[in-house]
Amino acid sequence: MSDTLLQRVQFFLEAASRGESSGIPPHLIHDFKEMCGSAIERQFSRNDTGPKIRMSGVGKPLCQQKMGMRDDIKEDVDYTLVMKFLFGDIIEAIAVTVMKAAGINVEDEQKPVQLEIGGTTLKGTYDIKIDGKIYDIKSASPGAFSMKFAANRGYNNVKADDVFGYVPQGYLYSEAAGCEFGGWIAINKATGEWAVCKAPLLQQEDRAEALKKSHDNIVEVLSDNPFKKSFSDTEEIYKDRKTKETKKTGNRLMHMNCGYCGYREHCWPKSVYKPKAISRAENKPRVWYTKYVKETIE
Repeated sequence: MSDTLLQRVQFFLEAASRGESSGIPPHLIHDFKEMCGSAIERQFSRNDTGPKIRMSGVGKPLCQQKMGMRDDIKEDVDYTLVMKFLFGDIIEAIAVTVMKAAGINVEDEQKPVQLEIGGTTLKGTYDIKIDGKIYDIKSASPGAFSMKFAANRGYNNVKADDVFGYVPQGYLYSEAAGCEFGGWIAINKATGEWAVCKAPLLQQEDRAEALKKSHDNIVEVLSDNPFKKSFSDTEEIYKDRKTKETKKTGNRLMHMNCGYCGYREHCWPKSVYKPKAISRAENKPRVWYTKYVKETIE
C-alpha cells in the first residue's frame, strides 16, 4: 500500500508541476483553511495545563520526562519553538490535502485516543488512518529524511536513534485505536520530497516492546526515585596534522540527545553553544559543550 500511496502522491504532484492538474476540489481547500486556522490558534494559545505524560512524549529519554514532571523548573525554549510546531502542523495539513486530492482514503484526522497503562490514563492524538492503519506525518530535516525516513532500512534507523520516541508513540496510538501501526509519512522540509517509512508487517514483538517500555517509563517518571542523567558528556579529541597523534582539546562535548532537550542547562549548568573547536572549516558548525576551555586547534 505504501508504495502505491507514494506513487499516487508523486503522480498528482508531477501533474500539478507540469500545469496538468485538475486542481484541488473546493471542499478540500475549505478543509485546508480550517486546519491551518486551527493550527495557528493551537500554537499561539499554548499552555502547560494539560497532562504532563502523553503518548507523544512517553518514549523520550527518562531524564527529560522526569524534569518535565517538576513544577519548580521551566523548560528553556527558544522563541522559534512555536514556529517549528506551526511548520509541522501546516505541512501536515498540506500532506492530508494532497493525499485526499490524489484519491487516497484518509480518515480520522487528529483523532484523540486514550489507553490505561502504568497505572495512569495516557492520552494522545494520532494524525491519520489509511486503509485501517495509523500513520504519523512528520516534517523532517534533510538529514533525518535521508538517513531515516527515506532510507532502505528506514524503520530500523528510526528505532535505533529514537530520541523523540516516535516508535513507542506509533504503537501506543495503534494499541489505543485497536488497529495496526502503518509507519510514518515524511516530508523533507527543505526539498518537498515525500517518503513512506513502513512499520513491519509482523509487529507483535515491537508492539510488545514499545508497550513495556512505555509502562516502565511511566512507572519510573511517577516514582520518587532520584533523578539520574540518561547521557554522559565526552572528551573532544582530534588527530594532530603533524604528529598524527590523537590529542584532547580539554573541552567536553554534550551528548547529541541533550542538545535537543530544553532542560539541558539544569543538567549541565556550565554548558555553552560554540563553534566546534576541532573544525577547520571557515564557517565552523556550532555544538553544545559542557566544558569549554579551548576555542581552536593549531
